[in-house]
Amino acid sequence: MKTDKLDILGLETLHVAGSEADVGIIFFHGYGANMHDLFPLWELWHADNFNWYFPNGLLPLNMGYYEGRSWFSIDVEKLERSIREGTHRDMKGTIPPELDSTLSQLELFVAELSKKHKKILLGGFSQGAMCASHLSVNPRLKVDGLILLSGALLAEEKFPAAARGIPFYQSHGRQDPILSINGALDLEKKLQSLNFSGKLHAFDGGHEIPPTVIHEVKGFLENFD
Repeated sequence: MKTDKLDILGLETLHVAGSEADVGIIFFHGYGANMHDLFPLWELWHADNFNWYFPNGLLPLNMGYYEGRSWFSIDVEKLERSIREGTHRDMKGTIPPELDSTLSQLELFVAELSKKHKKILLGGFSQGAMCASHLSVNPRLKVDGLILLSGALLAEEKFPAAARGIPFYQSHGRQDPILSINGALDLEKKLQSLNFSGKLHAFDGGHEIPPTVIHEVKGFLENFD
């Protein structure tokens, strides 16, 4: 399978070309990572006909020895305090200042790739999962499946009252210190209320993608092969 780097409407994107054009899978990384972070997963999940896209986050972050990226800013002080105190950050009432502009640009990105592929699947880890969840309920986009890894319900008021229900896979660590499982449970409830079909797969662990989740996501993707 051919791998290359593309510029898609201004978003630098790592791409893996499948043998057929039917299915395009877009994966959004988490805060402080970049397009290279989740890229190796395609080899664990791939079917020969899948086409993979791993875009770089819109906002640059100086992570010291490498350039990280994000999709929107976070309250670092609040995050550090919640980790230190072991408390839950309730994200469902939080609206990051860049969220609307980020989702608008990502809408164009997804719409552009929808011209090439009959089916579009969205996925993401942490902050990337939050973006994917909002894009999946956008009435102007046709999304066929959703993979949410260690995400949370963000900016609940921006979710619509109704949406086209689609299959989803969701996972979260019970001991996640970054985003507690409470936010994941809120997201599961919200998606199910919108007639999405799926459930939260909780595992013993933190803010991570363990082998059990790798295996379960591969099984989920087989429904689109």
